[in-house]
Amino acid sequence: MNTLALLWAETGAEWRKAWRQPAFAIPTLVLPLAFYALFAIVLARPGGGNAAYLVATYGVFASLGPALFAFGAGIAHERETGQLALKQASPLPVPLYLGAKLLTCLGFTALVVLALYALAAWGGGVVLPRQAWAGLALLHLLAAVPMGLLGLVVGLSFGGSAAMGVTNLLFLALAVLGGLWIPTFLFPGWMQALSQAMPTHHVAELALAASGRDITGSALGHGAAVLGFTLAFAAAVALAWRRAHR
Repeated sequence: MNTLALLWAETGAEWRKAWRQPAFAIPTLVLPLAFYALFAIVLARPGGGNAAYLVATYGVFASLGPALFAFGAGIAHERETGQLALKQASPLPVPLYLGAKLLTCLGFTALVVLALYALAAWGGGVVLPRQAWAGLALLHLLAAVPMGLLGLVVGLSFGGSAAMGVTNLLFLALAVLGGLWIPTFLFPGWMQALSQAMPTHHVAELALAASGRDITGSALGHGAAVLGFTLAFAAAVALAWRRAHR
């Protein structure tokens, strides 16, 4: 089989495996939509603009779950049960194994992001230019890359149970302190300072800019921060991989 055929076959296997794990699939798909419906529509003040603002930040939240849990707790479980060792003994190259996981993660992210946009437009009355929707979709999908790398560091560094705990902790910290649920300008000063250390904050600011919102700082600065986090996480993955396979 050629490289693309191998990648396609492995991605199909990962996709089927994810759907057969309700503990992963259901929260990944339902939680962002339920939270958005509650805070942006049900509890929103009439005419307050919450639905339009939060569609940008909740799209980042939608990419967070699939990336962290697929690469974090998922890979830790596969290491612990010997599935990863079996993959390594097979002819499948490691980049294709990780690429299949990334494509599966992007597939789940695309599903929930499209559902979020539909909910925002139908339930929240959000109207944006086509180029704004396209820019948001691109950013929300690309957000899975640095988050997936961070999850991979966790998955390669911890055992199954510990990785689940660390992944849950990161999930909450990145969502709350990153300003994905509550805008960071409502935070006290010390929390606003902490938010600067969260990659999700910078991705969310880029998403807000793409949707036509005013942001703190510059889009170029936030983009540089996201790139810096991505490179740092990639270096940490390389280090964790070498340690895990000594």
